[in-house]
Amino acid sequence: MSEISIVLLGLLSFMIAGFGLLLIPFSLPGNWIIAAAGLLGPTLGLGWTPLLVLLAAAAVAEILELLLATKTAKRAGAGKSGQWGAFFGGIVGAIFATPFIPIPILGTLIGAAAGAFGGAVLFEIVFANRESRHLMGIGFGAFFGILLGKGAKMVLGAFQIGYWGYVVFAEIWT
Repeated sequence: MSEISIVLLGLLSFMIAGFGLLLIPFSLPGNWIIAAAGLLGPTLGLGWTPLLVLLAAAAVAEILELLLATKTAKRAGAGKSGQWGAFFGGIVGAIFATPFIPIPILGTLIGAAAGAFGGAVLFEIVFANRESRHLMGIGFGAFFGILLGKGAKMVLGAFQIGYWGYVVFAEIWT
């Protein structure tokens, strides 16, 4: 394969990866899109190892986000219903708040965190019949858990892009 082809494929993969990184705060599968860029690895002659590393990082990102969001709500006193409420509320909040807060990514993060707060509180009231004195703490636990989870996914997304960049540019310059 010519050097120009390798460079073009490398640039294409970074466009895919950059797009993936932008999707992470919106609760969309950005880490998986970044990992999909690794499918170009065999085409570039890099083998399957880069793809497997990128897929593993995407899986770890998903697990971390779920664990951080639910564990912080649980630590604040939420039951299973509050944890599920934080999870679903985070997704709904990210989707609906994005158009109302016009600052890119920030609106989505605030919406996801506020949705997690509301979802945890609402699910605790509706499904667990919780008393109101505990609900604010549960809501704030879910709020911060979403922010921590999104932060962890962004860090792992940056790792994925950095790793992919290292692998691709090492191939180009050798």
